[in-house]
Amino acid sequence: MSPTLHDVARKAGVSIKTVSRVVNKEKNVAEETRHQVLRVIDELGYVPHIQAQRLASGKTRSIVLHYPLSNPNLFSNQIEMNFITGIALGAADEEYYFTLMTGALTSAGLMRLCRGAQADGIVLMQIAMQDWRVELLRENEYPFVMIGRCENNTGLSFVDFDFESALIEAFTRLIDMGHRQIGFLTFPQEWRIKNHGGAMRAFQGFKSAIKRFNCTSLYRESELGVRGAYLSAKNLLEENPRLTAFVTVHNTLAVGAITALQEINRKVPDDCSIVGVPVGDESELIIPPLSGLEWLGHETGQLAAKMLIRKLNGTSPVPEQILVPPKWKLRHSTAQAPR
Repeated sequence: MSPTLHDVARKAGVSIKTVSRVVNKEKNVAEETRHQVLRVIDELGYVPHIQAQRLASGKTRSIVLHYPLSNPNLFSNQIEMNFITGIALGAADEEYYFTLMTGALTSAGLMRLCRGAQADGIVLMQIAMQDWRVELLRENEYPFVMIGRCENNTGLSFVDFDFESALIEAFTRLIDMGHRQIGFLTFPQEWRIKNHGGAMRAFQGFKSAIKRFNCTSLYRESELGVRGAYLSAKNLLEENPRLTAFVTVHNTLAVGAITALQEINRKVPDDCSIVGVPVGDESELIIPPLSGLEWLGHETGQLAAKMLIRKLNGTSPVPEQILVPPKWKLRHSTAQAPR
């Protein structure tokens, strides 16, 4: 027969209520008592009843990630999966369950999630500069954090990549290598029309970079699939045959550019360099491995999950805002501009 809460209390010499407080990780227990109870739990092999814990605490010990994907094929991409697995592992580290939602939400659907006690908090992705989800959750005082950020982030918690600085850094690196004709493959136009934060900031970084270095504006807004990226890169190369470098905002865009270059017998990096903004560990698998500004989705997901759980536990009384600075990762897709 499995050991019970009563068995733990009896052997530890404390009340059932004290054991319950230790199991539920409440603060008002002396450290010596907590260690004693945990030692007995380990000795007896006691496993708390999750549903009972939830009922007792009024919490689900569950968090949700809302990651609305316009293209289901992105699920097969390692970049997106890294964010998801990072959040799942961050939740598991804190003994929280994790649910993924990828469909479009209505305000009514989001309110059902908040009021139906389906989860204690939510991580939001694909953040718009003015995001109705953020406003609704803030108005209803429902705990949330963001991967990404809005235009006005006062009082909000987020983890985000500094796209603007990263784009300027990417162009700086290429300019220093002698490149002047630099093409930019960026997020779909639809994302910019919808004020997607990453798309807006990446495009602003591009505009700042070409202004700083007096470069020609050479860009295409592309679907995040290899076929769409290939066609965008091919079109840009046909219109600008002297182009010697690409900056891309997604691995699939880099692969599309490489494919278009191979078709006209141009080698990377000998004839054309490619810089990713951002790149992660998965960019090592591209041939040639992609140089660029690093942003690790797995670590970002874990940071976001633990940020939310600190908020839920009351250990983070003020908003946490982490803007990840660009960090150059040199691999094998960049070289001096051809003479």
